[in-house]
Amino acid sequence: MERSGRASGGLIAERRWLGLVPVVALCLFACQAQATRTAPFRDRPDSVRPGDLRGPFEGEVVESASGKPVAGALVYATWTLQTGYGMSQPSGFEQYVTNTDAAGAYAIPALQVSNNRTIRVTDFYLVVYKKGYVGYRSDRRFSDLGPRRDFAQQKNRVELKRWREEYSHARHLRYIGGGPAIAALTAWEVDDAAAELTGAGPVGNRRVTSLLPPQTGTYLVAAQLLTADDVKKLTGFDGEFETGPLGDEPDTSSYSSQHLKALGRPENYDVAVRLWRVQPAEAKTRYAGLADSLPNAEERNEIADRSLRATEGSIFGTAFLDSRRNVVVLVTCGQAQCNSADIGASLAKHVHRRIEELWPLGVAR
Repeated sequence: MERSGRASGGLIAERRWLGLVPVVALCLFACQAQATRTAPFRDRPDSVRPGDLRGPFEGEVVESASGKPVAGALVYATWTLQTGYGMSQPSGFEQYVTNTDAAGAYAIPALQVSNNRTIRVTDFYLVVYKKGYVGYRSDRRFSDLGPRRDFAQQKNRVELKRWREEYSHARHLRYIGGGPAIAALTAWEVDDAAAELTGAGPVGNRRVTSLLPPQTGTYLVAAQLLTADDVKKLTGFDGEFETGPLGDEPDTSSYSSQHLKALGRPENYDVAVRLWRVQPAEAKTRYAGLADSLPNAEERNEIADRSLRATEGSIFGTAFLDSRRNVVVLVTCGQAQCNSADIGASLAKHVHRRIEELWPLGVAR
């Protein structure tokens, strides 16, 4: 789930449109069975040697304030697989679910894959969750949804913060992501998250509105604008998505992103949304920058005040400017998911309709 940040400054590489950093594996006859790419994490906290994506993994889960062990926390591990040399194809994913013991320790055995010499492990992610605490992901932080740099394969220390009433359940669910085991444990948060996203009422002792003007500590939520169900309805896709932010650039008071990664499918099934809410002059500059830098950009003005379509390789892109709300949005969709530029544009039109619903003009924010 490596992800790119905002689109600016020249031509965007094809994979970065979808928020993914590609792994191009050209394997010769010397390849060993079950090869893996280099892990983005260390083997131990005190080492500079990279870890092994296959595992095994072990560590401890403690309360951040007291250092006391957290027993009974869910530990959910997933691996992504590819097959083939040169023209690689996805080969599904594996998962392992366990719980921390009385001492807060967890252990995940090494992944055992087929003896097929062409199968490789390309990604590993770890999620730790227990009700009453902020969850933990091995690849990103909850505070700003930026990339995590302190995860280690062995002797990893997970510090869980106690949940506080002012935290956002919508943001938390987006951060934690999917998976059947995770979905079952986080189901209790859904109602509060829905109330936050619709602005329907108070959550705890606060009232959360939908899209807010830029100010310190206030975050936009691109996840409000396009859901997995929305994509399925518009494209006819019958698979499943894992959702989360594009992790290379943290969410801020003026920027938010959402990546819908198709599980077990190539990257050209993915969809991504980037949302900027800035001052009027900057919104126009941001849109002009997209018009100049996106490949094969063509003004269409079919959405909001200004809009364009762009195409590069196997990716469609649609961007628009809503100058009355000072919002700029870029929606990208792989051509296996969106089989025409019109389908890609329909996703962007849906996003704009959602913005209009969440943020009616004339209503103070």
